[in-house]
Amino acid sequence: MDEPSSILLAEDDDNDVLLLRRAFKEADMQHPLHVVSDGQEAVEFLSRNRTTPDDRLPALVILDLKMPRRDGLDVLKWMREQPALCCLPVILFSSSANRGDIEHAYFLGANGFVVKPPSLAERTDFARFIKQWLRFNQPPLACTEGSNAARVAYSRRSFGRHLAA
Repeated sequence: MDEPSSILLAEDDDNDVLLLRRAFKEADMQHPLHVVSDGQEAVEFLSRNRTTPDDRLPALVILDLKMPRRDGLDVLKWMREQPALCCLPVILFSSSANRGDIEHAYFLGANGFVVKPPSLAERTDFARFIKQWLRFNQPPLACTEGSNAARVAYSRRSFGRHLAA
């Protein structure tokens, strides 16, 4: 993949969006950040029909825990039920450090749970971590070959055969 893959951020607090955008800029993040303001918008974005290679799914989804219409846990649960989205990496990004929320997120299949750092410097550290993680992580089919390829591979359970073809 020549162009950096995108990141989907579902966040309803404009200040948190602004701080994370600044942190990504400070970290020289090249991955485009697509922002939606609630969980339902995240579902609609992820459900959109993708027909061209340039319209891949994001390599990472960052979900705020508490959002209107659909909260982050509901979006995560929905994602894990979708054959083409079930393997997308997801980090819950929350102001809450409630153990119940954290355990529930991991039970539903979260790949990480991060309590929102209070300072821009700490958010920049988080952005640098994401940048390095995306550099080394091997994304699932939905991010590289598109949701249709992922849907076929998961429905047939033909991961190795799909890649060899």
